[in-house]
Amino acid sequence: MIFRSLSTNERAEAPGYTHLCEVTADDLTQATVATAQTITVSTFNAGDQMIRVFWYLKKSFQNTADAAFNTTTVSVGDTALVTTHLAAAETNTNGSFVTYRTGNTLVLYTAADILTVTFNAMAAKALSSINRGDLVLLFGRSRLKELGDSIASPRYAKP
Repeated sequence: MIFRSLSTNERAEAPGYTHLCEVTADDLTQATVATAQTITVSTFNAGDQMIRVFWYLKKSFQNTADAAFNTTTVSVGDTALVTTHLAAAETNTNGSFVTYRTGNTLVLYTAADILTVTFNAMAAKALSSINRGDLVLLFGRSRLKELGDSIASPRYAKP
């Protein structure tokens, strides 16, 4: 998995987005059948805001040797709920996969938390058997508290 800040040029091309996450089939290591895998993407500090999420399924997920493996849903969330930012949607080639999604529900974190991406496997199938797939997520995260903390307080004398 790759998680990084967008460059200045990338931010200009994608206004409102600050970070990129790319999850590929290589990141799916859950070998127990019918068991979800939650991947920690990043941390939130108290005062952080998640402003928006954009999903681009660059290459749908699949086990190229098993056409019966036809569902692999993915959601984006945090420790409170795996679907805080995006509810689960299909990413599997053999299902009705969703190429583009967006979510723009503002979430203010009043305590430290984590950003997660959760992959759900179907019955009798293990995520680790998926050998193809690439999901790109763009996030708009704001750390306005840090900006506020960096501003020097004015020194006014009381009259």
